[in-house]
Amino acid sequence: MLLEGLKLMIVGMASVMLFLLLLIACIELVKFLTCNFTMKQEQSLLQSRKSDSNKYKTDSKLEVPVEVFAAAIASYESDNNNS
Repeated sequence: MLLEGLKLMIVGMASVMLFLLLLIACIELVKFLTCNFTMKQEQSLLQSRKSDSNKYKTDSKLEVPVEVFAAAIASYESDNNNS
């Protein structure tokens, strides 16, 4: 009886170990297959971050006076109130 229990334990542990090894192999395969896609995504993310950081640097030629914004808001609100 004890011998049968040990056999069952060994077979059970071996099957769990084989399943986990198969799972690790599948994960490594997916990692290998998506390696190029991941590198392209990281490069595009870095480029977008660089372009975003450059976008917020203001140029004195592009600055619009506050009065223009206030007039635009007032015009928008008056159009919405009339509708």
